[in-house]
Amino acid sequence: MKKLFKVLALFVAVGLVGCSKDEVPNPDGDDTGLSGEPAFSLTGETDETLSHVLVSGEQYTVAFQAENVNVTASGLPEGWTTTIDEEAGNIVVTAPAEGEGESDATLRVTATGADAQTLTADVDFHYVATFDDPEGTFVLNEGNMTTENGSLIYITPQGYVVNNVYRRVNGTYLGNVTQDMYFHDGKIYIISQNGDTNPTGSSFENDGMLVVADVRTLKKIKAYSKEDLAGLDWPTHIAVPDEQHVYIRDNKGVWRLNMDDTSLAFVEGSEGAPKSRFAVVNGKVYTYYNTSYNLPGLYEINETGGTKLSLTKFDGITGIAASSDNELWIMSALTFGERYIGKYNPDDKVLKTNVISEEANEAYNCTFAAHGNIIYYASGTSIYRVNFNPENTDKGPQDEMLVDLSNLDDNARELYNGLGVHPVTGHVYVNTIKGVGNFFTTNSIWEFDFDANPDTPVHRFDNYTRFPAGAFFNDK
Repeated sequence: MKKLFKVLALFVAVGLVGCSKDEVPNPDGDDTGLSGEPAFSLTGETDETLSHVLVSGEQYTVAFQAENVNVTASGLPEGWTTTIDEEAGNIVVTAPAEGEGESDATLRVTATGADAQTLTADVDFHYVATFDDPEGTFVLNEGNMTTENGSLIYITPQGYVVNNVYRRVNGTYLGNVTQDMYFHDGKIYIISQNGDTNPTGSSFENDGMLVVADVRTLKKIKAYSKEDLAGLDWPTHIAVPDEQHVYIRDNKGVWRLNMDDTSLAFVEGSEGAPKSRFAVVNGKVYTYYNTSYNLPGLYEINETGGTKLSLTKFDGITGIAASSDNELWIMSALTFGERYIGKYNPDDKVLKTNVISEEANEAYNCTFAAHGNIIYYASGTSIYRVNFNPENTDKGPQDEMLVDLSNLDDNARELYNGLGVHPVTGHVYVNTIKGVGNFFTTNSIWEFDFDANPDTPVHRFDNYTRFPAGAFFNDK
């Protein structure tokens, strides 16, 4: 991970450490009007949260303390601007407007004293103009249910983190307990469980229960309050096959939202739809069901309603996902002493399975994720891989254990809303937390290239999440 800021807190403690000092003789004598020993240090917040990654037009203030020097700033490329206020002791840096200027910049701060003595320090910046790079990654945060709004993290392909990016772009917050997001036709749909009122009745200042934003700029297009969507009871997941058919799962089942007049129509037969992400294949939306008699099946929703598709081979289903070839991946519960990952063709109703060795996590949507015919699933804090082969239906376990995250970090005690596989890079994203209660703020976002190295992540981003809802990718 690129270090964007040169640990400037040291300057406060030890004066000129980290600066360079050049004594340049002035043959014509000192004409600066300055006298005394020059002193200069950068001060202010110098944390490790990568706050020096800026969005377009955003400002950052570099504070300093100076005596017996003149302070100048240089080095920023075209499009970046600086304003120096020596009396206030700061330099305001402004990132370029969208589409202008270079993304990487280094600010050189120079303090010049008597006899042309100079003290210099460099500050690195990076700005993110747009958010639709096909190799970018989003991590959605629920936030603490009783005290916080939801938030959104963007990770650039280069590994820069833009924290709280929705708020920084729009100046407003996502709803309380944001749960899911979906990409369609240049827009992002983000659903929250509580909108602007939490379960205890406290009001929050935010953009409500459903937000539609532009995928390129993240600027808000539409927002629907909890009052606008009063028919929903704790919504959790959303799918958008087209703008006239927006499907939302809540405690009752699945609803279709009319985006024009905000009316809600219940999809009959979807009662009890599980708290799990939808899968969309060929314009049809799928969820699943498990009956009290352990007879599972898929629930297929199209423009005219819903249809139940039974799967008698399984005793239960713990999760589904769309495959890259327009079929459905299905993770089974323990079935007749075996556990399966299945691939189901919704057109010819054919199910093919591979046996797996462990029980996949069911809580917090940690069940599995797919990239091509490679399936990754988690059991506890261990990550497994299956190279699905439809010819191996009747053979033993087809998986391999890749890594146990708790062996890499003692704080990786639970997975929370993962896994995710990037559709372009094939990298696997996993969210871990130390625990709930007072421990959720100790957390990590892990990015692995398991083909290259199963024990060492490509990136690891610590202490950014606030009960993560998962990793999301712009693959629409």
